[in-house]
Amino acid sequence: MSGFFDFNRVDGGPTLYAANKTPVTVDVLEVGFIFAIAILAFSFLVILPGVRGMQRISFALKVFFSIFVLAVIMLGNFGMEWEVSEVETGVQYKAFHNEEIHAKIGVKIGLRGANITLKGDGPHLNSETIDYNERFWWGGERQWTQGRNFFGPFAGLVNREFREAQFKGLPYPILWIAEYFTLDGESIRWGRSYRLSGFYTHIMLWTAFPLWILTNILFCMFIRYGAYFMMLTGAVMLLGNILFASLRWGPELKIPIGTTIMTFHYGWCFWLTLAVGLIIVILGAIILFIDLRLPDLTGAFFGVESDPDEYYTVEGELTTDDSPSSPKEASRLVPPATNGGDDAIYENYEPYRRRTDTRGLSRFQKSRKKPVASPRRRTARATHSTGLHPDSSIREEEEPAPEAGNVAIQMEDIQAQA
Repeated sequence: MSGFFDFNRVDGGPTLYAANKTPVTVDVLEVGFIFAIAILAFSFLVILPGVRGMQRISFALKVFFSIFVLAVIMLGNFGMEWEVSEVETGVQYKAFHNEEIHAKIGVKIGLRGANITLKGDGPHLNSETIDYNERFWWGGERQWTQGRNFFGPFAGLVNREFREAQFKGLPYPILWIAEYFTLDGESIRWGRSYRLSGFYTHIMLWTAFPLWILTNILFCMFIRYGAYFMMLTGAVMLLGNILFASLRWGPELKIPIGTTIMTFHYGWCFWLTLAVGLIIVILGAIILFIDLRLPDLTGAFFGVESDPDEYYTVEGELTTDDSPSSPKEASRLVPPATNGGDDAIYENYEPYRRRTDTRGLSRFQKSRKKPVASPRRRTARATHSTGLHPDSSIREEEEPAPEAGNVAIQMEDIQAQA
């Protein structure tokens, strides 16, 4: 059995296998975000049958739209398709070799770096399969500074990675494209342009992330404030698009390679962030308008009853439909209790409601009853403070009901005793 266990071993050491270099097919970070968002959406989909009635539709719309916007913010922040270009041409494969290959060359520019792909049509140079994918960073968690020129230890991140790629002996087309991002002089500052635009854009997207979280929280409490934050989130995302498109120096980036010229255009990350930002701004304005005109409709959709600015009753604003508009005159129309009990006072408040705007409906038409101390208790407290016997001063139950003409005078006396 010695031959069986000694297979592929050298002097009894562990088994050694050759390096298995495989081409990069997908962006692992983007796929990870997509799977995370899909798992989060599936978890809410599982509990969706537990929601009753028509609330199931509103719950599904709110949850899945919120998850979709969150996914767009994260994918736009870490995606590599803000600007893209792809050509197919014949090009020199390696330095000091005259043989050319026919390959497909693609460049994807993100907020933190550029991804360069070289894929040949078939086996070339001793049956070698040409399928390269290299990424060059100019920002991120490690470094966002420009650094010095050239390729020393204090140079920028993209310059140092370009020098490492030269030592590794990467194919000539990849080095040719990457060198354009290392130049920084006169008007040739493409690396600096993409680094600054990516830095400020990723700051805007990171700002939109907590704003969107606050938007979802506020929609569960105050609809109007949630609409404000929703529009603010969309405005921040649009500002990120504007910064990415405007922070440029010098001429437009065009890379001649082989027999063609690579020209860049905006990718799906740019357009998706722009579209979702516009949708959020417009939708927030629509929700705000509906909440101002038809608050019952938005309250039923979001499951929120009232806003803090209007969920209280001011005594001076209590009025009837045909009462004067003056708060002072309206406050005198509240009749006193007939039997000195609290129930009578609450019954007297039934015909009254808070004045609302007649131009639209309001979910505050039934204002909350404000508890007011009864005249009996007020008189009792005043008598107890003077030291008199309570039975000698409390005669509200024996007195007849006041006439309508003396309502205002009695109310002034009650307020004076209070």
